[in-house]
Amino acid sequence: MSLSAADFELLLQANRILSSKLNVGDVLTAVLELATKVVRAEASSLLLLDEKTKELYFDVTLGAVKDSVKQIRLKVGEGIAGWVAQERVPLIVNDVSRDPRFTQKVDKSTSFKTHSILAVPLLAKGRLIGVVEAINKELGKDFSESDREAFEIFASQSAIAIENARLFSDVVREKVKLNTVFGEMSEGVMLLDEAGRLLMLNQAAARFVGLSVEEAVGKTFGPDVFNGFESSLPFEQVLGAKEKNQALDLVRHEGKDFYLLALVHRLRSDPNSPEGYLVILRDTTEEKRDEMLKRNFLSLISHKLKTPLTVILGYAPILSSDVAGLSDFQKKAVSAIQDQGDQLSGLVEKLLHFSVVESARLARPSEATPLKTIVEEAVGPFQGMSDEKKSRITVGETGGLPSVFVDRLLMVEVVKNLIENALKVNDKKKKDVDIEFKKEEKAVLIRVKDNGTGIPSEEQEKIFNKFYQIENSFTGQVPGAGLGLAFCRKVVGEFGGAISVHSEIGKGSTFTVSLPIH
Repeated sequence: MSLSAADFELLLQANRILSSKLNVGDVLTAVLELATKVVRAEASSLLLLDEKTKELYFDVTLGAVKDSVKQIRLKVGEGIAGWVAQERVPLIVNDVSRDPRFTQKVDKSTSFKTHSILAVPLLAKGRLIGVVEAINKELGKDFSESDREAFEIFASQSAIAIENARLFSDVVREKVKLNTVFGEMSEGVMLLDEAGRLLMLNQAAARFVGLSVEEAVGKTFGPDVFNGFESSLPFEQVLGAKEKNQALDLVRHEGKDFYLLALVHRLRSDPNSPEGYLVILRDTTEEKRDEMLKRNFLSLISHKLKTPLTVILGYAPILSSDVAGLSDFQKKAVSAIQDQGDQLSGLVEKLLHFSVVESARLARPSEATPLKTIVEEAVGPFQGMSDEKKSRITVGETGGLPSVFVDRLLMVEVVKNLIENALKVNDKKKKDVDIEFKKEEKAVLIRVKDNGTGIPSEEQEKIFNKFYQIENSFTGQVPGAGLGLAFCRKVVGEFGGAISVHSEIGKGSTFTVSLPIH
């Protein structure tokens, strides 16, 4: 290497200057200023690569080169700078008039006359980001190999500085976007460290917990932050759990009831070393109030209907027992009163049953119940009806299957609801219902399959919502209030299980209930 001590000192100085700047514009300007000093040139130019168009463009200019050159673009391979970009090797041209690669685009747009050029590619981690040029060696001298060595070292320093400044600029922009979104979110957001201490939170979260941002930061996720709130789970249990995502309900009864849903997401890059937690807080007060009003309404209406129903169903059998002397129309009317009364009574019973189940959490029994017992009780009421309507209900073998810890009567109702749905929405002349079982590692499955119409894919999640029924034009008018499947999901979920459906139009549906073994 032929660099002198003065060259090294100049390069060290250039490196210190470039390392001290993080603004992209400041770095580019510094590169141009230093480029002329490093190799003692009259002027310099810096061309950056537009990766979309594969063109080189002048971002900043100094010396005798005017701003008009900023309008000039060179394709990769065009001109000396384009050749250096294409080949990714440095080039010295001490007489540009004899080099066919030289383009006079810049000279024609300025009064500057180019005699010699030293061009070096700017490479960051093997990726081309541009070309830096030193133009016209001072005192009319030629650029030497020593100049090339110094300029290559400088170009390497410059490429790193430019790339770092760009990365810093990207980080700043993303931080501004994140802070804007973070601040404008209606949901509360908290960021905790691995010990559960608050590192940051947005204004919505601070408003929910009744603290300023400054007061909340540094407090531990728990009663200190949620002062006056009751939690559905102990805070230390949430932070100490292995699950990646957890949810807990929070309620404060002071003043008016205020409900929050906290979704806690564990942040970690290594499964064995948690890095912190992201907590999303959502105000669910209106949802809870609506649910309470619905439950109260259902309970009230159901009880109010019981009294007139008792009268109707009490007198209807008396009327139907003595129809002598009645016309055919009158007999039909008496029969209709009896049938519709029975149907309305069944609907009211379902409303009452659903409102009771939905109003409280269900305790899991300490004794397990055999699946055979549950299914036999559920199928029993349909046996006579299935023969009359030319329907078939087939029950698979339950031998060897483990018992499940569920409320027997409620699970019987779940299976009955699934069988009832399979029959009443089936438009086939021969209605087939198959009940199958399967044991998995941690759960036992109950599958209720039918040969009915099938359920459109866009409806398959909605059918588990309360009071939802698929349009009559698809399934035909069927009795019911749309509570059966909502009841099934509620009960199964309370006992740690899940219910799902797989269905194809014209090929029937399969409802699968998964119940944990332990």
